[in-house]
Amino acid sequence: MIISMNWLADYVQLTGVSVPAVSLADMLAERLLMSGLNHESTRAIGDDTAVEIEVTSNRPDCLGHIGVAREAAVLFSRPLHIPDPRPLEAGGIAAESIAVEIRSPECCPFYLARVIRGVHVGPSPSWLVERLATVGVESVNNVVDITNYVMLECGQPLHAFDLQKICGGRITVRRATAGEPFVAINHKTYSLTSAMCVIADSEGPVALAGVMGGAKSEIAESTVDILLESAQFAPLAVRAAARGLVLGSGSSYRFERSPDPAAVEWASRRAAAMILDTAGGVLERGVVEAGTLACSPVAIDLRHARVAQVLGIDIPQPRQRAILAALGFAGLAAAGPMAVGNTPCDRSRWQSPTWRRDVSREIDLVEEIGRIEGYDQVPEDESISAQPVELSAREQAIRIASSVLVSAGMCEAITRSVVNEHMEATRSPWSDGMPLSIAPALVRGADRLRRTLVPSLLEARASTLAVGAPHGELFEVAHAYLSRANPDVPLPQPRARPANATASEESILEEPLLVSLVTGGEFASAKGLAEAMLLRLGVGGDRQSPAVSVCVEFRPLELDLFARGRAAEILLHRQTQQGERIGVVGEIAPAVLKRFGLEGPVAAAELRLDRLEWAVGVDRLLQQPSDFPAIQRDINLVVDIAVPWSNIVAAIYSVSHQATGLGHTGNDNILEECRLVQVWKDETRLGIGKKSVVVSLRLRSHVGTLSGEEANRVIESIVVACGQRVGATLRS
Repeated sequence: MIISMNWLADYVQLTGVSVPAVSLADMLAERLLMSGLNHESTRAIGDDTAVEIEVTSNRPDCLGHIGVAREAAVLFSRPLHIPDPRPLEAGGIAAESIAVEIRSPECCPFYLARVIRGVHVGPSPSWLVERLATVGVESVNNVVDITNYVMLECGQPLHAFDLQKICGGRITVRRATAGEPFVAINHKTYSLTSAMCVIADSEGPVALAGVMGGAKSEIAESTVDILLESAQFAPLAVRAAARGLVLGSGSSYRFERSPDPAAVEWASRRAAAMILDTAGGVLERGVVEAGTLACSPVAIDLRHARVAQVLGIDIPQPRQRAILAALGFAGLAAAGPMAVGNTPCDRSRWQSPTWRRDVSREIDLVEEIGRIEGYDQVPEDESISAQPVELSAREQAIRIASSVLVSAGMCEAITRSVVNEHMEATRSPWSDGMPLSIAPALVRGADRLRRTLVPSLLEARASTLAVGAPHGELFEVAHAYLSRANPDVPLPQPRARPANATASEESILEEPLLVSLVTGGEFASAKGLAEAMLLRLGVGGDRQSPAVSVCVEFRPLELDLFARGRAAEILLHRQTQQGERIGVVGEIAPAVLKRFGLEGPVAAAELRLDRLEWAVGVDRLLQQPSDFPAIQRDINLVVDIAVPWSNIVAAIYSVSHQATGLGHTGNDNILEECRLVQVWKDETRLGIGKKSVVVSLRLRSHVGTLSGEEANRVIESIVVACGQRVGATLRS
């Protein structure tokens, strides 16, 4: 953003003494730099001085002279003067000249139009030309220059149409049709997509919403009547159009960063008043509006003692309040006393201004106070007491899963979220929808968001082995991106999240948090790692609270990512809820291995941590190891080939808490371990469609030594349960 010092002086007088302009500019640049707006350059242009600053994406309020003047007024403790334009309405009624309809409110929440008739389009006055030249904008004509001037003044883009070239007397804000042509004011023709929003008349687009006007309705010397547009456009819709067509502009740059919604009406009045002054004409009465202005200021509680805790310096409460008030924060009703640690203190409540939607938390207010007071005031040797921060359930789940895999000798990988068509050729276990596409691609060839992490880890494993590194055991914790709707439709504009809202109600994009691993080996190796993570997370096993009834089931799965008959989905059954898929595990299919240049066997597993983090907070049952000896028994069960191991395990554990009848209670879990030893098939000995499953059982009591008779009784109960549940018979 380039600032004209002469222009800035219209809103704030920085000094009462006469100093060289460059010295004043340097002083301003230094103060802005210390408050978070980096200084790029300062140069003299005629009798003016241009100061270029870097404005971060969270500060769209500083993409206009008024926003920078507001910062300067606070930093230098000077009054701020903002014009209050009130253009004279003396013509007909605007609503009779034009109608406005919004068909895509997700792209354009609000649209406002004014009509000015009888203007004289011509050269701009010298003062306007000079100010625009200082900030690097070339003069076009008085009407277009005014729209640019107001945008650079307040940060709200505007556009002026030749009203006589708007066919049908109606403006429609809608999505473009796929392949619809549009001729921009640069007189180049663009082919639009259905993800783009246009301003159209009865014959077609007259502007690409928030990006650029059209050549058909541009202001020319012959223009007499104008339609002045001021609107609110969704940032993602504007960004998609500007990047998709490689057609950036000053307007799109600002709309992508969400300008002040309250400036929509002010900018329209300001531009109308200036056009009347410089180009003449008559402003018709009233405005034509459509939609609802999206504006939801946030109320934030500030504990004043927290400022000293974070910054390490004591800033008096009156000074804190004065800084926030000067920045535009509105003080609300006192929130009453609140404790910080063990020390009671007062707190206040503030409503963020419409131009500072990046401020939504207490720590944001602390930052505002700190940067205005000056970080140079913070002593370098001041000790700041640290307070432990409790990890969230998600953070704990990530640490638990990572620690299990690191302990197993795996290395954590970090791969890109964007992938190419080759890596997305395999169907995701989490969605049957098409991947979300990105235009233009963030990385050459990588033009879509991944729906699973496994292909990325397979590529990383192939690269690792290709350079001679023998260790290709990798895992990653990251988000995947699943589309809930048409992936060509841009996401809606972010808004305040209701307290009771769910993820599905908030966005058409679902972002599951996954932990994925790729290891050399067969199905059992990956399954064991998945089971170890589940046990450490508190899902499965027999150490959960009796109040939580859960069951983990491994069920055969057919997915082109995995070899046929060598994969399973992991289902979680919670109380009365229907089982939900929380993971998949299996050996990678030979065709997939060939595609990545890998040799088998390679196995992979993937769990949805976002569906498991609840288990972190569940109380576990801690039990002291038994002091009594164990008894080891093996049983050989004959079952149908189609019976999965998970069903056999469930049948065995269904009797694990039964009493033995000799002083052992039902709370004494006799079965300590159940382990698969061998599976074999022999039609001659076992029969057609049968298999033999050898299971090793370890029995131990916590209240006494088990006798052989007691152990036999438990084994008999297990054999009976297996016969009833899975049709198993004991092979002699």
